[in-house]
This record gives sequence, structure tokens and C-alpha cells, in this order.
Amino acid sequence: MESLVTQVPQTGPTTDAFHQHSGQFQSGDAPDSEFGDEDYGTSLIHLNIRETHYYITRDQLMSLPESLLLCLFPSGVFLDRNGQVITNLTAEDEVYIPNFFPDCFEYIMEAYNKAYHDYVYYPVNRIFDRSPPGKGIFSFGSNSHESAEQEILHEKPTIIVLREDLDYYCVPQSEFIFDNEGTREELLYHIMAQVKSAAGSYLTSKASIFQGLYSSNRLKKNKHTKSSSDHRNSRVTTTHTDSDTSYNTGDYYAPQERELGPAEQHLKDMLCSSGFQNHSVWGNRFQEPGKTVISSLSLCRIANETTETFRKQYAEAKTCWEEEQRQQQQFGQNEQPLRFSRDHSLSPTQSPTLTESTQALGKDRPSSRTGRDKRKSRLSALADNVRSRSASRPRSQSRQREVPKLYELMPKPDINVKLLLFWRKPARKCWWGEEDLDLDVEIYGSWDTEANYSHSKPKIRIKTPKTPDDGLSKIRIPVRLHIRRVWTLELSVVGVQ
Repeated sequence: MESLVTQVPQTGPTTDAFHQHSGQFQSGDAPDSEFGDEDYGTSLIHLNIRETHYYITRDQLMSLPESLLLCLFPSGVFLDRNGQVITNLTAEDEVYIPNFFPDCFEYIMEAYNKAYHDYVYYPVNRIFDRSPPGKGIFSFGSNSHESAEQEILHEKPTIIVLREDLDYYCVPQSEFIFDNEGTREELLYHIMAQVKSAAGSYLTSKASIFQGLYSSNRLKKNKHTKSSSDHRNSRVTTTHTDSDTSYNTGDYYAPQERELGPAEQHLKDMLCSSGFQNHSVWGNRFQEPGKTVISSLSLCRIANETTETFRKQYAEAKTCWEEEQRQQQQFGQNEQPLRFSRDHSLSPTQSPTLTESTQALGKDRPSSRTGRDKRKSRLSALADNVRSRSASRPRSQSRQREVPKLYELMPKPDINVKLLLFWRKPARKCWWGEEDLDLDVEIYGSWDTEANYSHSKPKIRIKTPKTPDDGLSKIRIPVRLHIRRVWTLELSVVGVQ
């Protein structure tokens, strides 16, 4: 089976500094007294992301995974507003980031601040009284190291960082006829700009994560697909309108139409078993202005013992257990007096066996023993029985009241250990796909109704406008998109240096 992801050399930082400083960051204003202390003055970084200002410590920034740092700093260095490298970075310097979006940066910081908060205030081993395995006298050998790494996925907040870089190329499936060769280049530029913008809006609206996996050119068509879907030589036409996001065929690459290969299916299964869903969408998706590039990012928190959901489920399970113990205790208290009055009454109803044994003993005993002695011996036996039961009752109740261990109340989360292959080792997967669709664009032209379309491409006559609004009309143009997708996958563990 082919490698599902191509390995990327590790060149970025691997330290995690969210546990060293506060995970807070400032936006807009200059740093206040919280960040103005002299001890932290030299570690502050002023980020200017599209004229939105943030203040973050150097250690916090460097603790982000490598795949995210490459998005913020593609050249690998800090640049100022003029594009010059900042060699000696201080708190007064302004790091300018023009090719990133503020809402994406806030999405990243929100996810990591939440993970850091859970790491600091809800340590798993302390709040659950959990003893990490692998620290006994038998924890030696190579397997102990592997188990220790696997336990990190249960002890620390863990985030799956999945990023997609999408490049697309538009090829109109129609022929343009210009009335003036002098304005041909300018009008063609206007047409392609409109086509690329409409195609970008269409692709940006496709927010499904795993839909891109079904667009690979190497995938085969599903054998179980109905023959009715094979019209137009397997070409599916999708209509897109700038003002309307409805499409006449829905998603282009539906799972029932394409069959994933072994590598793609293995990748999808690994992600779906770690927190993603079949219907998961990108957490942040944006198109860079003036470019046919769409960047998508999804930060998925692994559902382990550090999440708020797990803590709520544990609290509910513990409450149910305590309620059951309370009911059992109340039932036991109501039952004991009845048992005592029934079994230990001073004038009990004797069973036939007891009566027969008493009569038999009475025949063999000497007649000098009086009835008073018989009653005294019977009361002594009953008192000994009561003392033995009362002594055993506290021991049984103490065993019942002992709180069960963590994994006795809650099942241990089943985490795919293959994710450790991507810990501090970002990996990439690249593939190509194509798609045919119809786009509604506004251009200076109209369809040539006199041309014969049977043996040639449809023709559109373009006229040079006299004014900006002269001859501008909305036309539906068939376009073929060639799409290149690059996925970057990395595992980030908060609280591990």
C-alpha cells in the first residue's frame, strides 16, 4: 500500500511554552500592565495581522506546532511592514503578517487557550486520583517507553492540526470571439478575473473536510453507482451563481459516486476514529485576495480524559453511583429492625427443628436443670448472634462505600495510537482533481446563437464597451477546474516540552 502521507523534515521548534505563561493575548491596544513587567518585556511580540494587532509572548508563539508557524511565517523569519528582516526582535518591533487572516489566528489561539486551561486547572492524575501506569517495578524494556508515549494521549490535552492548501486553475470550455483585437487582452483579463472569482466563491462554500478526498483523479468510480449517473461521460455539471449558493446537483464528489483508495480510506478512518466525523467541516476557511488559493484549517481536540465532556460524564457517573449507594444504605437501615424483631424477639416462634432438638436434649439432661437456666442459655446464644452480625455490618458497609476507580466508572477512551506518528512530525499528502461546472459571470458579451455547436465549442462574442456598464450581462459559462490539494497533518500535545 502506498504511503498515505509524505514525511516533512522537522525544522521548527518543539517546545511547549503554554504552561510557562498565561495563554491570554491582547488585540488592538498596546500591552497593559499585565505584559508590561520588565521580566517579560523582552519576550513580547507585537503581531500586525492585516492591521489587527495582537500581543503574545515569544514562548507562546514558538510553542505552536510547526505547520501553523509556517502559515504565519512562510519565509521562516520575522518581517516588518516594509518586508525587511527583523534581526534583533524587541517588544517595540512590529511583526507584519500580510498573508494571514485575524479570525484564523483567533481560532488558533482560542483552541490552544482552552487546551492550556484544561491542562493547568484540571490535571487528569490529580482530579481523578489516577495513577499513571508503567511506573511499577516491572516497567522496563522497550515496551515501557511505548506505553509512556501512549499514556500521554490520555494525560495531556491533544489537538489534531489538519490544514488544506488548495490551488485551482480555470479553463473555460467555450470560445471567445473579440470584435477588437486592440482590447482583446484587457477584456480577456476581465473575463478570467470574473471566472476565477466565481470559482473561488464556489470552492470556498464547499466546507466539507472529506469531500476533497473523493476528488482525486486516481479514484475509481464506485461499481454500485447507478447507471443514470454516467450521463455526459461521467461529467457532472454544477451551476453556481454569485448571489445564490444553490447548486443543481449538490456536492460534486459524493461518497456514493467515488470509491476511496486504500491510502485515502486509511487516512479517513484514522481521523474519524480520533474525533472527526464524516460530516465535519473546516473550522476556518478563507481565500487569499487576488489569488486562486484557498486555505482551510481544522483543530480537532481528541476526546480524552482532559476534555470538559469527559469530566461531565464522569461527574454524572459518580453521582449515579453515590445515589445507588444511598438507596442501598436506606434500604439496609429499614430492613435491619424488621429482621431483628422477627429473628431476635424475646418470645420467638421456634422452628420445628429447634423444637425437636430442644425436646431431645431435654430427655437426656438431668431433671435438676430448671426452666430458668434454659431461658438464660437461649438468651446468651441470641446475644452472641446479634453481636457477630453488628460487628460484620460496618465492614461490609465500608467496602460498599469505597469510591470506584476512574476506569471502573468510565470506560477508558479508545485513542488511535497511530496519531503518535505525527507528533512533532508534520506530514503532507498531495493529489490532483478536476471538476466541470457552469459559472454565472458578468462579462461584456453574449452567446453566438448562429454558431453550430455540434462539432465545436460554444462561442461567446465579446464587444468592447463604450462605458463601464455598456453591454455588461450575466452569462453562464462552462468551466473545467483543475484542483491541487495539499493536506498537512500534525499532532500537538499541550504541556509536553
